[in-house]
Amino acid sequence: MLDDDIDHVKRLDYDNLFKKVLKDYFWEALRIFLPALHEAADRDIPVKSLDKELEKVTFDLEGGMNRLDMLAEIHLKDGNEELVLCHVEIQGEGGEDLPTRMMRYRSAIFLERRKEPVGIAVLTANRPKREKTSYRSELFGVKVSYEYKNVFLLKTDDEELLAGDSRVGLVLYAAKCAVKSGSDEGEKFRYLRGISDLWNGKGWNPHDKRVILEAVNYLLNLTNRDYVERIVDYQEKLIMNREDREMYISMFERVYTARGREEGKQEKAFEIAKNFLADGIPPEVVARNTGIPMDDIRALMN
Repeated sequence: MLDDDIDHVKRLDYDNLFKKVLKDYFWEALRIFLPALHEAADRDIPVKSLDKELEKVTFDLEGGMNRLDMLAEIHLKDGNEELVLCHVEIQGEGGEDLPTRMMRYRSAIFLERRKEPVGIAVLTANRPKREKTSYRSELFGVKVSYEYKNVFLLKTDDEELLAGDSRVGLVLYAAKCAVKSGSDEGEKFRYLRGISDLWNGKGWNPHDKRVILEAVNYLLNLTNRDYVERIVDYQEKLIMNREDREMYISMFERVYTARGREEGKQEKAFEIAKNFLADGIPPEVVARNTGIPMDDIRALMN
């Protein structure tokens, strides 16, 4: 059941994982990120995903890279609509320019939709020390500012994330545990075992239970074979009936198959980046067009 390359997995596709969770459980995410907007929203009207507009904005600003996680239109109880822009910033990604990028995203969406989006930045780890939490500029006395909602994952309250039956809350808690444990496999195992107990006590439907368990296993990213075998044994004991057990086995195989594919993609991206750098292409351009964080680009240069 375990992939032969499990010990060599280095990188995971966290972007798509968060994007899926945000879209599947949008209202839960909004309740955590912006409670006031969640309360003002008419949640009986379905959320409209603006994927095409998102792709256009991303292509125009990032040369085809889809770095924004979600752009959605919601209805309010007063009859108005709001655009919600949510971007998840992965640790080490993007350098110190997040406020500038958020301003660019906001401006491009405004030009496309003629409407101001409600901006949310979910920050999964500590940002560079000199980076601001909002956009500010001044040219010859002309001032421009843009403040968006910053959600610092490491500063969130565990009890609030785990309150009730929030599926997004459990995923965010798992992401927080992943950052706190770093590369300590034993610590990751202990967190994953505790989260598995929490997951097992939820009354979610089988589909949601599969999605959330897959997400937390993916986030905590055990690579040590001994710990992987131990968590497989532990989680399987939580699965009582045959249907759920088959679901679990299928889920676990998908997690590690996806990791293997992602590792191959990253290896190819690094090879391309090396060739670009050798040809004298600026490192910022290489990072933007390969999706490789600037810290790794600098390491390649050295």
